[in-house]
Amino acid sequence: MSECIQTKRLVLRPHQAGDAAALVALIGNRNVARWLPHVPHPYTEADAQAFFARRRERDEALAITLDGVLIGGCGIDEELGYWLGEPYWGQGYASEAARALIDRYFEQTQAPLMSGHRIGNAASRRVLCGLGFTDTDRAWHHSLLEDAEIEVQHMMLPADRWAAVQ
Repeated sequence: MSECIQTKRLVLRPHQAGDAAALVALIGNRNVARWLPHVPHPYTEADAQAFFARRRERDEALAITLDGVLIGGCGIDEELGYWLGEPYWGQGYASEAARALIDRYFEQTQAPLMSGHRIGNAASRRVLCGLGFTDTDRAWHHSLLEDAEIEVQHMMLPADRWAAVQ
């Protein structure tokens, strides 16, 4: 998945060492981190470097950039995931990035794609529903920020539904 993906407004590309400061500032924002159970808080330069090292080995996570500036991240490992820095919320960037990743995913497989959102994250729910995902089940995940269990809604997108919403 290391190839860049260009959308109308965005470029999805592998993370670069120069992304570290922006990554720390954006994902380190408590308003962002609260929706991401596996993101430590506070998020440090060491966390960013560890993330980059893990991603070099597996290469499924991409930076979301706008005019060359890091604004978030996305990827498909076992499921679709995405996040945006708070200044970039509400402008359709998450849907645009996810749509490009989903297109690539279904070019390679017909296996259903999984995703999900923390209960209460209405914006992420709107993105996923708009892409054709439907609810499957709910589960509890440990939040590093809160050091507590949080409820997550799991969702699924079959290939035939993706084809129908295109």
